[in-house]
Amino acid sequence: MAGNTLLTISMITNEALPVLANECILTDKFNRQYDKEFGRKGEKIGGTCNVRVPPRYIGTFGPALNVEAAVENYFPVSILYQYHVDMQFSTINFALDIDEFSERFIMPACKAVANRIDSDGAYFAMQNTANRTGTPGTPPTAFKSFSDARAYLVSEGMPKGMTPTAVLHPFANSAMADSVKGLYNPQIQIADAYENGLIAKKTAGADWFEDANIANYTTGSLLGTPVLAAATSPSGGTALLTTGFAQTGTLELSGLTTSSAACKVGDTIQIKGVYPVNPQNRSQYGNVLKQFVVLPPGGYTQVQGAASPGGPVFASATLNHGTFTATGTNAGLYTATSGGLLTVTIGECVISGGQFQNCTAPVSPYTVTLNGGTALATATTENLYFHRDAFALAMVDLPLPRTAVEASRAYDEDLGMSIRICTQYTINNDAEPTRLDVAYGFASLYRSLGVRVSG
Repeated sequence: MAGNTLLTISMITNEALPVLANECILTDKFNRQYDKEFGRKGEKIGGTCNVRVPPRYIGTFGPALNVEAAVENYFPVSILYQYHVDMQFSTINFALDIDEFSERFIMPACKAVANRIDSDGAYFAMQNTANRTGTPGTPPTAFKSFSDARAYLVSEGMPKGMTPTAVLHPFANSAMADSVKGLYNPQIQIADAYENGLIAKKTAGADWFEDANIANYTTGSLLGTPVLAAATSPSGGTALLTTGFAQTGTLELSGLTTSSAACKVGDTIQIKGVYPVNPQNRSQYGNVLKQFVVLPPGGYTQVQGAASPGGPVFASATLNHGTFTATGTNAGLYTATSGGLLTVTIGECVISGGQFQNCTAPVSPYTVTLNGGTALATATTENLYFHRDAFALAMVDLPLPRTAVEASRAYDEDLGMSIRICTQYTINNDAEPTRLDVAYGFASLYRSLGVRVSG
């Protein structure tokens, strides 16, 4: 065994790191700059890092001074997930050379970890993105679905200097590839067309990738004639703001068809008269109503990780009106009362004035539409088109246990990946149980800088 002393846990960890990073297609494109905020020696911040949102100013015409408040808001980035793969090796395994050991044991484990991070990220992005193009249940084939997605980002003040990313499910990618195959494609770009799922560069303003972890779900249906509660004004719910700022809030709906009316986490809601506005000039853009995404009660929270990839398991909740039920992985269901009332949590809020205005004001009779009024109760795949600052992924360095036989950690600052591997010898069967752990969390930063392309 003396000749095999180089095969240490530290070497196994560092061998694993590139495998994990190369397997993350979608989440590799999220904002990663907040990793370093967690676990600083001497100043640990716990499980949440609050990211500042820059102030916005309206300005004033004329010579008179009109001082505006400098308001900084924040988005929380929380570490919600700890995921691990557990293995057990007999001591004879450690007699193998490093290449064979990696291929047989470490690479499959890292693929499982990477797939889980990517899958959780895909469901988080889908469930936290309100803007939507395409038709649920119909694979996208129109170039316009993606050029419209770019138009949303530009109209929402997308920062310059970074190309957005389009990530498609393989079947959606196949449908789009067939529809655009006749378009001009510079030969110099073809050589790397399929590396890591990359399909095309600078097409519809984005770099395209494919990822089998792109989320899917079955849309809900709000039967009846849903309207914002209150007879003459939209006073129902904390999401209706004339000034100020909040990431999430509630809508109080009425006019539903008793308890048959239901909607899902991830559905989108539109309100009569509510159109999106540019965040700087505050002028309405386009003639399509602004979309708000349905979130679980209290915003995006997690009870526990699902047993298999596919998003979190939500907590059931009793609402002001109606109920919220967790019926399985990624299945958060809102159901109206027998009187046709329902309280729904949405993001963003409906902010119709002030520094953080994001839309025009609701118009009587304040009717509400779900998923654009089409494709209700339809299975759909939600492809993504987004700027890096739409979402954040943070990973932390887990502490090394003091009682393990060997424990090591690898962290690559450029890739933003941190892996811990620990092993403990069991004398009764001459084996070493080993676990590979990661801890991570997601956040919705600029929600309006993401678009779902349904299909």
